[in-house]
Amino acid sequence: MVELIDKILTRTDLENRLAYPTESLWAFPTLFQGQNSVRFDARDAVGRVWNLKVSTRTQGHPKPVITGDWLALVQEKSLRVGDRIVLTRAEDGVSYEIRTAHEIFKCWAPVI
Repeated sequence: MVELIDKILTRTDLENRLAYPTESLWAFPTLFQGQNSVRFDARDAVGRVWNLKVSTRTQGHPKPVITGDWLALVQEKSLRVGDRIVLTRAEDGVSYEIRTAHEIFKCWAPVI
């Protein structure tokens, strides 16, 4: 698995969209072929599939974000500011996994 994002969640991430790191855009090559958004499915720890979309601005700095089922995932997992999200892509380049965690006593506890 290749890690694409490992992030501590902010209020904006939880209320609007998940900011995605520009340096990880390589994982979605069609974004460099004229598209400004790509849909993909990510499986969570219990096997549920979330349909997500990474998109960029059409002009200026790309400022990538993840939307789609993102806010539904936030609600389902009861995520809050300071929680952690990890998105990985399998070596096959097609399968994605999303993991979430709450910080409890300075340790990360997976959110199932």
